[in-house]
Amino acid sequence: MKTIISLFLISFIFCSLPLFGQERSKVYYSKLKNETIDYLEFSPDGRLMAAGVYGAVRVYEVGTEIFKDYKTNAFNQTPTFVVFSPDQKQIAFGTFGSVRVYTLGSEEFIDLKTKVKNETPEFLCYSPDGKYIATGVFGAVRVWKLEDQTFKDYPTRLKNETPTFVKFSPDGKSIVAGVYGGVYSWDLLVF
Repeated sequence: MKTIISLFLISFIFCSLPLFGQERSKVYYSKLKNETIDYLEFSPDGRLMAAGVYGAVRVYEVGTEIFKDYKTNAFNQTPTFVVFSPDQKQIAFGTFGSVRVYTLGSEEFIDLKTKVKNETPEFLCYSPDGKYIATGVFGAVRVWKLEDQTFKDYPTRLKNETPTFVKFSPDGKSIVAGVYGGVYSWDLLVF
């Protein structure tokens, strides 16, 4: 009996210790047990982390178990991309027919409509100054001015293509997009 107890204690001790080079990991849970996170984004200061989860974007406080969900406009939609504003006051993601921009820490949001009602933007970006947000829409790159929600479309060569990746230049004066046959670049027109 002593041998069995001794073996049990030894196995308990050895099984509970991490292996050499193996640290314990912190788990940030999604909404569903069988859900796999497709994309993660850290805030510019690294304090927050955001991920698309079933019906929302979940923003975690790094190193804690605190999180807040920011809902999509379709309960069964999982956002595939999320981005923080440069000043970390907003979070934006593509949702059914629009780009949804939330003010962090509140329920306040705006929906920036796309060209096609059932279009869900896959990738979006803020301008370096945080005044504009851009994404690919059907046949163009759409840039919204967040202050008044006006927009300008920068057309692609093919009218039936939707640019997937869009990016502002570091100085915020131009915008580029990957399109069929290459990369398009446009000078950003102030509006």
